[in-house]
Amino acid sequence: MSTFPNHFKRESAGLRSRIGLGGGGRGLLIHLLVIGTFGIFLPWMAYACLGILFAAPAAAQAFAGERPGSMTEVAARIVVAVVYGEVMVIAILMAAFATVYLSHTFLPIAPDLPGVAKANAFGIAAALAMAAIAGWITIKFSAAAARSFMRVIFLGLLVVFFFYSRWLPDMVGVGALVALAVAAVALIGLRRLVT
Repeated sequence: MSTFPNHFKRESAGLRSRIGLGGGGRGLLIHLLVIGTFGIFLPWMAYACLGILFAAPAAAQAFAGERPGSMTEVAARIVVAVVYGEVMVIAILMAAFATVYLSHTFLPIAPDLPGVAKANAFGIAAALAMAAIAGWITIKFSAAAARSFMRVIFLGLLVVFFFYSRWLPDMVGVGALVALAVAAVALIGLRRLVT
């Protein structure tokens, strides 16, 4: 029967299935953790680090197709994924700043732009590392393995951000250096797989 309630029910079931809420509690738990963490518990500067949430899956998808023939192709796929993640971060930050400024008539404190810039530098380094790791795992194993590994890493990062978010501004420099070292190791691994 083609009534609105029937269409509504069918579309709701399709949506639940597509976003992982149809079969069990795992999808719901992940969605609630993401909403709770980003909506309630993380400090503003952590939003500048969200590029990894977009770059790593984009890199896994990029490497899932045809195997790259050179390191130039590898670098291009990783850079495109990182740029995509950073475009999303900039959009999120601009929307967040606009929301705060439009919802308050008087703000006694301006945003900590140097702090946001440092957090964004860390976010770019982390996105580069995660995109390179996702590429390596995809070529070595599969895109599904890369996505599974990234989910575990993201959940771990959420837990770290939840418990240690106060130390994030102090750790962005060290974190960026660690992320760049991880990216270098992953790129060396990618070079060995490609050549």
